[in-house]
Amino acid sequence: MSTADEKSRHIRCMFDRIGHRYDLLNRLLSGYGDVRWRRAAVRALNASAEDLLLDVGIGTGDLALEAMKGRRKPRLIVGVDAAMGMMRIGRKKSAHPERRAIRFIGGSAEALPLRSGIFDGAMVAFGVRNFTDRAAGLRCIRRVLKPGGRLVVLELSVPRYPVIRQLYRLYAAHAIPWIGGLISGDADAYRYLQVSVEAFPERERFRTLMEDAGFVDTGWRDLTLGVATVYWGDKRS
Repeated sequence: MSTADEKSRHIRCMFDRIGHRYDLLNRLLSGYGDVRWRRAAVRALNASAEDLLLDVGIGTGDLALEAMKGRRKPRLIVGVDAAMGMMRIGRKKSAHPERRAIRFIGGSAEALPLRSGIFDGAMVAFGVRNFTDRAAGLRCIRRVLKPGGRLVVLELSVPRYPVIRQLYRLYAAHAIPWIGGLISGDADAYRYLQVSVEAFPERERFRTLMEDAGFVDTGWRDLTLGVATVYWGDKRS
């Protein structure tokens, strides 16, 4: 098994282990900030009614469910994830008749099992950190977008301001693994959270990665003092 395959398997199994407490811990550890951040990501996507959207790393479906709210809800959201246990939870959450326009498909960002040029927009929440090959994943998402389609990425970030950054790192190194371990039974998964956030490219560097993958009109905006960041870019028309 290659190193990339081993990383993918490890991450998939880790998320399936914590899936039963994933939503609860997102709310607790972020002080419900994750709900506001998803709303910001959906606003940045600026989807229209009748759009066909892609949610990469859909997991338990929170971002897709947020996108289905409001008057301009998309025609259909197709979610792709390798963590089948997470998607089982997402399917249950989306079983309500008003939420049934969400489809869950097994797969990875680097090899999306989808035709080219069919989606009006794509979104990823807290998932690009876990791509085994970020460049390949971004290129694959671009492939399945229609010309003019937009990608929005929501990611956790290390705050840029020194005092906030120091406080954040103390919280991430000590409180998050303790609380996460207590509630989910898997402290290592929440230690991985800090490691993966620290390893994620700096904001302008990730913007460059998006441009290298072929996206144009890219940008980013920090949320909640830089604890999270929303990125966007379009496929050239």
